[in-house]
Amino acid sequence: MYVECSASDVGLMNTGAVEQCLEGLTIRTAVAVPGFKFDSVADAKDKTKWDAAVAAKQLFPLFEAEEWTSANTEDTVFEGRTRQYVTANGKKIITYSSFLGLCSYKALRSFNKKDMQLFEFTEDKAILGTINEAGEVRGQDVVLNIGQRLPATADRPPSALVTINYKDRDQLELNGAILRPEWNPIDIQGIFDVTLVQVAASATSVTFKAITGCAGGDAPLTSLEDADIVFLDVSGAPHVHSFVDADANGVYELTGAGFATGFTLGLDGIVTKPEGVYESPAVLVIDTTAPSV
Repeated sequence: MYVECSASDVGLMNTGAVEQCLEGLTIRTAVAVPGFKFDSVADAKDKTKWDAAVAAKQLFPLFEAEEWTSANTEDTVFEGRTRQYVTANGKKIITYSSFLGLCSYKALRSFNKKDMQLFEFTEDKAILGTINEAGEVRGQDVVLNIGQRLPATADRPPSALVTINYKDRDQLELNGAILRPEWNPIDIQGIFDVTLVQVAASATSVTFKAITGCAGGDAPLTSLEDADIVFLDVSGAPHVHSFVDADANGVYELTGAGFATGFTLGLDGIVTKPEGVYESPAVLVIDTTAPSV
């Protein structure tokens, strides 16, 4: 017979401590796809690395976390004559509420029951994650459960309950990283959906607006350049045009010849601007017969 017991015991560690480095309350989170990592602590504290990961759809900042509450379960034990036997390990579970409009709730719901990594942002501007022996920084391994959106009441805005199920209850406690960058992590934003809206169209001119949608406050995006858009004819080929920057009302213009109904206009993939990161989920189909708006 040959049996290997799990090596759960660790050596006793030194306990000298002049002060305790305590993190603050988690007030926001971000999730990353499995396998994502920052190569070093320096990279994990570099905002440009976070922005690049957001633009690459590797990392997704989520929404404000209210009512952060532990829902941990304890080990299930059998009481033996001289000792306790653990028959099932307890779980680390956190619940919180997010007060969300319909657009943001729909986006949050897309992460329901997905395997993700979780980074936590605290009220004292820290980032909570994990670190391995190679110095790589990752999030905690979790599965999110997104509850049904609850309607507003007289004393509470519309909200959704988020349950974080941590796969390893000791991942942060035994391999944690508390990072304090020079910038505020809660300022990291996700990708904004942009809707392109036709203002007018003819055979020689197309005018349009770029609106950041309900989660962006319906604000016009006025910093687009010609390289940020794709203008295609009915066969799907790029069509030659000249690009005119947005005017004071946020209206852009494309000029040229041979424009026709059925041409399409969209952003060229994910567009990064100083004020945010943008993507158009759907293209604008040009209609030269439509009245001006």
